[in-house]
Amino acid sequence: MTIIYGTDKENKDETMAATPPLNPDVPFGASFRKAHFAFSPHYTPLNHGSYGTFPVSVRRAHDTLRAEVDAAPDPFIALEFHDRLVPHRALAAKVLNCPDVDELVFVPNATTGSDTVLKNLEWREGDTILCYELIYDSLAKGLAWLEETHGVHVHVVRVAWPIPDDELVQAMVDAARQINSEPGRRVRLAVVDTIVSMPGIRVPFERLVPALQAEGALVLVDGAHGIGHIPIDLASLSPDFFVTNLHKWFFVPRGCAAFYVPKKHQHLIRTTLPTSHKFIPRKELGEAKVDDGNAFVEQFDFTGTDDTTAWLCVQAALDFRSNVCGGEAAIQKYSYEVAQHSAEAAAEILGTSIMDCEGSCLRDCFFANVRLPLELGTDGPGKVDPAHAEVVSDWFKITGIRENNMYFQTCFYRDAWWWRISGMIYVEVEDFRRAAQVLKGLCERVRDGEHVRDRS
Repeated sequence: MTIIYGTDKENKDETMAATPPLNPDVPFGASFRKAHFAFSPHYTPLNHGSYGTFPVSVRRAHDTLRAEVDAAPDPFIALEFHDRLVPHRALAAKVLNCPDVDELVFVPNATTGSDTVLKNLEWREGDTILCYELIYDSLAKGLAWLEETHGVHVHVVRVAWPIPDDELVQAMVDAARQINSEPGRRVRLAVVDTIVSMPGIRVPFERLVPALQAEGALVLVDGAHGIGHIPIDLASLSPDFFVTNLHKWFFVPRGCAAFYVPKKHQHLIRTTLPTSHKFIPRKELGEAKVDDGNAFVEQFDFTGTDDTTAWLCVQAALDFRSNVCGGEAAIQKYSYEVAQHSAEAAAEILGTSIMDCEGSCLRDCFFANVRLPLELGTDGPGKVDPAHAEVVSDWFKITGIRENNMYFQTCFYRDAWWWRISGMIYVEVEDFRRAAQVLKGLCERVRDGEHVRDRS
């Protein structure tokens, strides 16, 4: 399913101005940023996708909860928290169309959720994990750990983006079939994204999940960029495991993520990370008793003392989205449009192009990726030595903040540098126009070798 949010991305003549919310007190964009968010007036927030943020109204609700727990920590944590959490899990479940609230728990972040799956599955000889090369780095490191410690084979499908959706799905299915045809091997788990983090690209996960399940794989969906960004329908999608950050795009304070495990698989997730005091061991220490119980929800409610008051801010986030922003459709429409129009403006300033291809849903999200005017090589002046390629992105971040209070989220992918643009209701095209001018100057300095001299 491809979602365009009411905008034809092929229409290059359309004015570069995103649609404002319906009947707003303050229109989306820089004015909205000043009215509802707590950014420094000297900082231009270009990179919502990495860490998210939340409005002042949600911060007030969060501060009230923190004050309450500090006033009487024992009853809040030990006696009240479980019951107070249930309605917030229910709200998240409703947004994700998860019919059973007891199939959805909260964890600190998407990485914790995905790692919980990796650490709980019982791996056997011949088990293979299937993924593509752009899965999130910490998840990739978790797979590497499994290879080192459990002998699990990880098969990486090396397809290059941009790629048509049909080709991506076929490449993953072909890889699964090849693995399953080999004696003693099977695809035990497949990992797919809703939206890849870097570069920021939407994935046809609605097609990948059933296609890979049909090949016998359990499918883990890394939906870190999911709720509040693109529509998620868990009842229809029916993944085996799904995790999504509420602190990225949904305006819940950090860190809060929803972790979905259908009841048919909850016996596979025996422990939280770290193990909760609600864990039910098969045999108590020093005893022969066997107990196959699983207190799935209760385990995740409390895994040790931490500040989980953010988990009780789902209602405050929903109130802001509905009452101030005008609802999900208004947020999605503006955020999509401002990302795509800003990318067009940036590509024009930089003299480059936007990552895209026919038959792909990759731009159907709040991200767009603009190629930077840098060339890899050692055969001429102004080119970036491959030995220093990975230095460039860090230099952009450090220098952009130091000189302009702008953080540039860029990546080096298949011999090219890409700037990931994040659309959100508090930015406007002019923010990215100004940023593109700054980044253009930084690229000129990279071609002159300044990124290398700064390290010496």
